Amino acid sequence: MSNCSHSRRFFLQSFCVGVAVTLAAARAAAMSPVRFFQQVERIGMLCAVDAGPGAAPQAPEAARLCGLAAEELAALLGAGGPPVLALAVNDERLADPGLLAVLLHAHTRAASEGEPGAGGSVTALAVSLYRSRVGGDAPPFFLAPPEAVVAPAGTTPPEEAMRAALRRLLLSGVARPVLAHRR
Repeated sequence: MSNCSHSRRFFLQSFCVGVAVTLAAARAAAMSPVRFFQQVERIGMLCAVDAGPGAAPQAPEAARLCGLAAEELAALLGAGGPPVLALAVNDERLADPGLLAVLLHAHTRAASEGEPGAGGSVTALAVSLYRSRVGGDAPPFFLAPPEAVVAPAGTTPPEEAMRAALRRLLLSGVARPVLAHRR
């Protein structure tokens, strides 16, 4: 064998090893939990409910919605997960670095003609997260897609439909990443 073929072989082997190491590191990073979810000792639930014109009577009551969300999240986390507690606006516990604050946003509007629930209302649910850790990572950009719950005319959203939407929203946006880090 010539020096040229030895050089090519060495180059190819080195290149393959480099690619393998890079791919392994990328896979490990993709499987690692987001640092934002590290050291979550408790989860606080804070809810904001608003309604569009004429939809206020059909909007869920904030305290009731927050209670349902806290129940569903606690069930998703199970016995091994951090405790879930209710927070109030300007709650001093928001400064606790071990707290993951889950902000549940609900907006109710009248359903238009041609939409599911026409004549009733549609409540959109979304979550955002907050931590007060100094030097901590920012929350992930995308948690879970918003959920919508349709209510017939003159009623608030059915509880079972609201619970199902909350479970879907909180499972992918909160419970999975928190539990992934606790393992």
